[in-house]
Amino acid sequence: MPHVSMASLELQDAAHQLVQQFIAELEDMLDDLISGALTELQRNVLTKIVGFFDQEMKAHHLEEDRHIFPVLLSKGDAQLVEKVQVLQAEHEELRQGWQELRGWIERAGSQHMDGAALKASFLRYSNCFAGHLILEESIQFSSEAKSLLQRWDA
Repeated sequence: MPHVSMASLELQDAAHQLVQQFIAELEDMLDDLISGALTELQRNVLTKIVGFFDQEMKAHHLEEDRHIFPVLLSKGDAQLVEKVQVLQAEHEELRQGWQELRGWIERAGSQHMDGAALKASFLRYSNCFAGHLILEESIQFSSEAKSLLQRWDA
């Protein structure tokens, strides 16, 4: 069985907080991004946001897929299994959504820019993430899940 530490859950929580922060920051700069009028500070923040979703979120989802979800699935609870399967499917939807959004971010400010498409892509991605975080946190951070994960951590 995969090893899950309680520190892993703390890291998961920190990553979720960063997701919310970075999505809010990206939303705040969408109009400037579309018009190609980002300030130097905004460009630096955007670089951090892109790096976070390219690297940290990929690692975050792999951690969940490889170490946390298998422990939760091992319980054999039908409702929990169904919820974890939804989360796993959403991971794929989020990966694809990020690739689409990232493509629009890369074209921002160019003649190939479609501001409405970028905003629509951002909205789909941010809404998917918002729902995903609510479901994921209701499962992973429940007292039952923490107890189950602590047993595997022992």
